[in-house]
Amino acid sequence: MIDSPAFSRLGFGVTGPHASIIGSNTKTRELVHACVAHGVTLFDTGPAYGVGRAETRLGEALREVPRDKVFVCTKAGVHAGGFRDFSPGAVEMSLKDSLERLKTDHVDLLLLHGPAPEELTDKLIRHLEAFKVRGMIRHLGICGRGPELEAAARISAMDAVMAPLNSELTTQEIERLENCKKAGQSIIGIEVMKGAAKSARIPLNASSAWYFARHIKQVALGRTAPPSGRSPQEALSWALDHPLSDSVISLTTSLTHLDANARLAGLEGSASSA
Repeated sequence: MIDSPAFSRLGFGVTGPHASIIGSNTKTRELVHACVAHGVTLFDTGPAYGVGRAETRLGEALREVPRDKVFVCTKAGVHAGGFRDFSPGAVEMSLKDSLERLKTDHVDLLLLHGPAPEELTDKLIRHLEAFKVRGMIRHLGICGRGPELEAAARISAMDAVMAPLNSELTTQEIERLENCKKAGQSIIGIEVMKGAAKSARIPLNASSAWYFARHIKQVALGRTAPPSGRSPQEALSWALDHPLSDSVISLTTSLTHLDANARLAGLEGSASSA
């Protein structure tokens, strides 16, 4: 279980447009600083996002923020360039590269990025625990959506899991999260907007171009989710209020949306609490 004042109820995902070559370093920095001002102090990223670009942008954005005021989460196992390697040596090299890009001496949470259960070897777990002793990480976890979460519930070294949390989850998927919760692990929800009603407007800037391109790709591949009947704000509120949820990751390039999301989460820095 994660117990940190910087582990905010709402987290901010530095991925997608914030990892894209068409994205803006300045825009990401502006959003990250606005997050901190709103009380959104959990930041999630990973080396596979934009071949390390997302981590680099987050590291640059946080240079002027006191390190103990934010909770930085990154991943390992799926590396910059997209190749998979969960061997202890590869995970260590990935972590060291992430720390360099993030410009920090530690991450608050290191998540193994979608490992198969058989990849969670005793040797790897011992290696990960050694990272804690060396001060390179504060907490360990797994990011996934299937049997790897069942494995996570059985590994005492794991403090958290990051997984989809939306109204489309099956009974089996909910049971997996419940078992992790019973094991004392914090639950960080992702993909909370799945099925929410969103418009696919013609892009007016680089950020909206990324969302538009993703929508077109999802339609072409048949990956669009059936409509849930909820608006994005209703979907986020559902996830925040879910009894299994300890934190929820949101992704936006809009200051207006960020403020609205912070209001829903009831964060002290949001305008609603002023």
